[in-house]
Amino acid sequence: MAWLVAALVLVASLGFNLWWSLRRTVPASRVEERPGATFPTGFLWGAGEDAYQHEGNSFNNDWSRWERSSPPPIDRGAVQERGSDFWERWQGDLALAAQDHHNAHRIGLEWSRIEPSPGVYDHAALARYRDMLRTMKEQHRFSTFVNLWHFTLPLWAADDGGWENPRLMERWRAYVQLCGRELGPWVDWWSTMIDSQIYALTGYLIAEIPPCVSDAPRALRVYRTMIDAHAVAYRALKEATRAPDGGDAKVGQIYFFFDVFRRGFLVDVPIRGVFERVFNWALLDALSTGNIDVFLPPTHRLRAHDPACAHTLDWIGVNYFTRAVTSFSPLAPGLISAARQTPWTTSDLDWEIFPEGLHRTLTRVQARYPGVPLFVTECGIADADDSRRPRFIVDHVAWTHRAIEEGVDVRGFFYWSMTDNWEWKRGPWPRFGLYEVDYATGERRARASAALFAAIARDNALPAVLPPAVLRVQRESRMPPDLDPARRQK
Repeated sequence: MAWLVAALVLVASLGFNLWWSLRRTVPASRVEERPGATFPTGFLWGAGEDAYQHEGNSFNNDWSRWERSSPPPIDRGAVQERGSDFWERWQGDLALAAQDHHNAHRIGLEWSRIEPSPGVYDHAALARYRDMLRTMKEQHRFSTFVNLWHFTLPLWAADDGGWENPRLMERWRAYVQLCGRELGPWVDWWSTMIDSQIYALTGYLIAEIPPCVSDAPRALRVYRTMIDAHAVAYRALKEATRAPDGGDAKVGQIYFFFDVFRRGFLVDVPIRGVFERVFNWALLDALSTGNIDVFLPPTHRLRAHDPACAHTLDWIGVNYFTRAVTSFSPLAPGLISAARQTPWTTSDLDWEIFPEGLHRTLTRVQARYPGVPLFVTECGIADADDSRRPRFIVDHVAWTHRAIEEGVDVRGFFYWSMTDNWEWKRGPWPRFGLYEVDYATGERRARASAALFAAIARDNALPAVLPPAVLRVQRESRMPPDLDPARRQK
C-alpha cells in the first residue's frame, strides 16, 4: 500500500510540476544602459570566418558528402557549393574588416584542404592560409586568431572511423604540428577546436550532424576523445612554435555556452544541473583540472582523472548566442528538453535574445577558471532585415563592459560573423553577417549594423547616443505582445 501511495504522490507532483512550468513565464533579460562607456586600452574588436562555414568549394569532407545524402538533411534541401566564397574573396573581406576599424580577426583551417589524403599535404592550401595571416598581421595590423578544427573531417578520416578510431589521434597530432610550424609566426592566439562538446553530443547522442549516431556510450567515448584531442593539440602547438627565447603559442579553445534556466521545479532542478554540466563545464573542467566527470541521463557516466589533460587552457573563447530553458522530457535524448519556451523577442532562428546571459556566463567562467583570459569569440544574431541586430550588438557589448568593470578579464569582443555564412544544418538562409552576401553573385553589401559595430570599434566605446533603431527595439525586447499594455490596446 505504501508503494502505491508513494507512486501516486510522485505522479501528482510531476503533474503539478508540468502544469506549473507550462504556465510560468521566465523573466526577460534586463537592459544594461551604458552610453559612452569606454573599454580598456588595447581591447580587441573583430569578427571572422569559420573554414567550412565561409570558404565554399570544400567537398573532400564528411559534412559535404552528408549534405548530398537522401533524404536531404539540410533545411530546404540546400547544398553548399561556392557559399560565401571566402576562399577566393578573402582579401576583400579582410579589407572590409580593416575599413571598419577592427583590430583583430579570426579564421579557421579546413583539415581536408590541408591533408586531402592521409600523410599527404597540400602546400598550396597552406600557402593560401599563410597569405591570409600575413595580410592580417602585416597589412592590417590585426591580432590574429586561428582555429584548427570545427566539425568536419577529411573523407579518409571519416571512412576510417573518425574520432572513434585511435589511429586518427596521431594523424591529428601531425596535422597540428604542421600548422604550427607553417603558420605559427603569424598567429597570436590558437584555438584547437570550436564547440567540441556540441560535436560529441549532437553527432553521437542527438544524431543531428555527422555521423548522425544516437548511442550514449559512443557519445561518452567521443566526448572523452575531444578532451584528449585538445590536450594533444595543445602540446603539439607548444612544441612546434617554441621560440629560441622560450616563448611559445597561446593555445585555448573556443566553446559554446548556454545560460541555463530551469522551466519548473522538483525534477527540473537536477535536470538543469545535468544539462549545464555536460554542455558548459565538464569538458573545460577536464582541461583545467584533469578530473573527467560526464553524465548522460539516465545511466551513462564517465569518471576518470588524467593529469595529461590538466592545465591546457591558456585562454577561453566564449561563444554565446542565447539561453536554454531546460525541463524534464521522458522522450528526449538524455531525458532533457531545452526547447525555446519563452515569449520574448527572438532571432530568425527562434533563439531568444537574452544579453544578460552573456554577463552571467563571463562571470561564471572567470570564477570557475581563475587566471584564464577570456574573449567573446562569437556573439551574433540571425536577422535578415537587420531590425534587431543593432540592439543586439549594443546590449551584448554593454553587458560585456559591465563584466569587465566587475573584474572579469575579457580582452576582446568578436561579432559573429563578418559576412553571412553556411549555418551548418540550417544551410544559408539564417543571415548572421554584418555584411549581406548575395549568394548568386558573391557581392557583399553592408548592413546598417556594420556601421554601428565599426563606430564601437573605432571609439573603443559604446555610442554616447543610441541610434533610433536601437531605441525602438529596446522597447519591443522588454515586453512580449500579450503582456504589453501599449500593444494590447491596438
